[in-house]
Order: sequence, then structure tokens, then C-alpha cells
Amino acid sequence: MENISVNGINNNEVVIFGFGGQGMAQALNLRDNGWKVSVYLRPTSSRISQVKEAGLLLISDPITAAKKAHLAVILLPDSQQGAFYKEYLEANLPEGSTMVFAHGLAVHYKQIVPRNDLDVVLVAPLAHANAVRSEFLKGAGVPCMIAAAQNASGEAPQLAHTYAKAISKTGPFLDTTFSEEVETDLFAEQALLCGGLPELVRATFDTLIGAGYNPEAAYFSCLKELRPIVDLLDQHAISGLRNKVSDTARYGAVTRGPRVIGDHAKKELGSILSEIRSGDFMTEFVNEGRNGYRVSQLQTENDSEHQLEKIHRRYNPTTS
Repeated sequence: MENISVNGINNNEVVIFGFGGQGMAQALNLRDNGWKVSVYLRPTSSRISQVKEAGLLLISDPITAAKKAHLAVILLPDSQQGAFYKEYLEANLPEGSTMVFAHGLAVHYKQIVPRNDLDVVLVAPLAHANAVRSEFLKGAGVPCMIAAAQNASGEAPQLAHTYAKAISKTGPFLDTTFSEEVETDLFAEQALLCGGLPELVRATFDTLIGAGYNPEAAYFSCLKELRPIVDLLDQHAISGLRNKVSDTARYGAVTRGPRVIGDHAKKELGSILSEIRSGDFMTEFVNEGRNGYRVSQLQTENDSEHQLEKIHRRYNPTTS
């Protein structure tokens, strides 16, 4: 591995704040690249044993961690980052140090307003943490979006690319901005990945049940057949998918799909994106946090009682 020093930061001086999926994957990848990695966790964290088992240095005092962090990798939950920065990092990060984010939400929406002497960069893997780790072990990588929100040293973009190559060897690496990463990520989550797609699965299931079909047949048709279709999309994109399915499926897709995603749906997609870009969604999210995430929690509890969920638990008792 290259011994790279950027902005006076030797690549051994890294503190990872948080040890969730990305925290673990990135810390292990850095360690395997020869970097000395420290991890900050609160003293009551359930993940302390995982840090110790990985042979990483654990720091349980946030001020000690901040003072050590010439390169501070902020992988705490989005909702905690603003308060954590203000309470522990703002006054204690070394002068001229660097903050690295895997998601730019707190900076983009000014939950964090960094000190002027800091470099602030984004290295956002476009993959689940499991893939960040598994692809690294294969000698490969996952796509990463890279940006610099604050370039106090004049070397922040170089540092961001150095860090990206350390956690995702081959990339590919996409130069972007904090705003583009945040807004595209939130929109995809809400409109498709975690919002729109699950709602469409449930709506198709409910339509079949309402018409009197067997719930188990509806479950397998609407949910369990989804994975091979997603795999085909991943490998061949939309046109390739339609060339791989049957004549019947292809004709039904091109004539009925646009009726599902018609003008009303497209108008709502535009509204959702506008709410993200204007900051209205972030205002809602902050208020949701202040109210103890009541809307999110109640809906999640309601989700678990849906008939589709009960069938899923019956067929997947160890993964639900």
C-alpha cells in the first residue's frame, strides 16, 4: 500500500465514529490496508465486543476520540450527527483535520456547519455494507460517490480519492457534490427502493387478495418472484430484462406498466423530489425525531401485522 500523506494526515491517524454496517466494513477494510484504525463507541454500545474481536482500538470517551481524530470518519446515524458534532467534535477536532462522511445529509442540510479550518469530504459507497466488505476481500470494489464540501487545505479532493481507494479498491469512483449525493439518495429511497417498491408489492398483493385469490399464491407472485427480476435488472437493465422474459410478460409489461406509473404517479414523484430539494422533507424528519419517531414506529408496527408479513414469517422463520 502507498504511504500517502495528505494535508499532513498520515493514513494511520483515523478514528471511525460509529460501528454499524458501514462503520464495520470500512474499519476492517482500512485495517486490512495497513491503516491503524480506532473506533469510537459509547460505553454502553452493544457493538464493543465486535470492535475488540476485530483487533481495533476502542475509544469510549468522545472527547478523547475527537482530539485523536486528524481524520474523523462520521458513520453515526444521520439523526445523531449534528448534535454529536456540536457537543464533542467542533471544539476538539485538531486544527486542520478532516471529516469524512458516507452520506452528506447532515452537512447539506446544515445540521453540521464545520469549522473553517476543516476539510470536509464525502466518500459514499453505493452498496450495502456487506458488499463493501465482500468485494474488498475479492480485490475489487463498489461504486463510490466522492465530493468535497470544504477544501481548507487545498488537498481535500485528493484525500477523498485516497480514502475511497482504501475502502473500495477499484471503485468505480464518481465525482459529485454533497447536494447531488444527498438528493439522489433520498429520492431513490423514498420513491423506489424503500418507499415506492414495497408499497407497490403490498398493493398488488392486496388487489389479488381482495379479488379472492389464495394469499399464499399472491405472496409468491408479488414478493418472492421479485428477486430474480431485480437480478435481471441489475445485469441487463430494463430493455435487457424485457428481452429475457416471456412474450406474454413482455407484452403485458410494456402495455400495462405505464398505466401503473401514469401521470398521477409522475406528478407525485416530482413533488417528492421538490420536498427533498427545498428542505421540507428534512424539516419533517427533524420534527419526527423530536417526537420520538412516532410516525415511523407506528407504521412499522402496522406493517408487521399485514397478511403478507405473516405469510412471509411462516415461510422464512429464521430471517424475518
